Amino acid sequence: MIRKFSRCDPESAQTLGKHRARFAWLRWATSLIAVVTILVSLVPVARAESLQALVKRADRILRGKSSAAVVHMEVKTHGYQRAYKMVIWEQDDAGRDRTLVKILGPTSWRGYSTLKIGNQLKFYDPKTNHVQAVGNSMLGDSWMGSHFSNDDLVKETRLAVHYTPSLIEKHVAKNELGQSATFYRIRLTPKPTAPVVWGRIEFDIWQHDELVVPVRCDYFTKAGDNKPARTMRFYGVKEMDGRWVPAEMQITVASKPGEYTRLTYDKLRFDVDIPKSKFTEQAMR
Repeated sequence: MIRKFSRCDPESAQTLGKHRARFAWLRWATSLIAVVTILVSLVPVARAESLQALVKRADRILRGKSSAAVVHMEVKTHGYQRAYKMVIWEQDDAGRDRTLVKILGPTSWRGYSTLKIGNQLKFYDPKTNHVQAVGNSMLGDSWMGSHFSNDDLVKETRLAVHYTPSLIEKHVAKNELGQSATFYRIRLTPKPTAPVVWGRIEFDIWQHDELVVPVRCDYFTKAGDNKPARTMRFYGVKEMDGRWVPAEMQITVASKPGEYTRLTYDKLRFDVDIPKSKFTEQAMR
């Protein structure tokens, strides 16, 4: 016999209340599980975006929307030692980079220049008064007999754009300035269609509050290599034009022990007004 519950029946009201409470709890639990599932699925994305932002800030620390710098470059090899003074103008115009590097001295090298506009790279030789266009295949070649490549000088490769970051490890320690900072070691894997010459890069940076500074970059020829083919170190952090930046960087090559190339920023200004005429073949001469 089926019993019918009336609205006035205390027992039926109590039973209905229990059912409603149970259904309400199930709805709440189901919603909570769904929210947790979504949040968990977003964690790897959030981490990747955070690492990408750190890499971008560290990679472009010496650049603003535009910049002008006077730089000394010292090259030491087993065969010779050279010292150059050069001026560098850089501009980011709606994502299209423009860079002009001109040698100021010594006299024997004065007038040599390198121009980059977007993906185009050109060299000017004052002795022949000739401008030569450079293809992507030459980005890894030595620049002015140094251990820096053409790619290093004009930053054709953007680490945050052409590589996918993943965290190797992080820890808290004192930085160069004696501050407590978070240090990251990040693996950079080239994207399938990226125009890059390295199979893998491992990038060391530190972060203190809003400041993100590069410390070291290890470049591996192949993704599976155990030892880097070359290493770039950043140091001499100081304030220049209102920003804290590494004023010195040095590159060494594993196959050439005892050799190095060192860049020292003597002057650096950010967000300067640079006319577009500065980034032309005429300006190279």
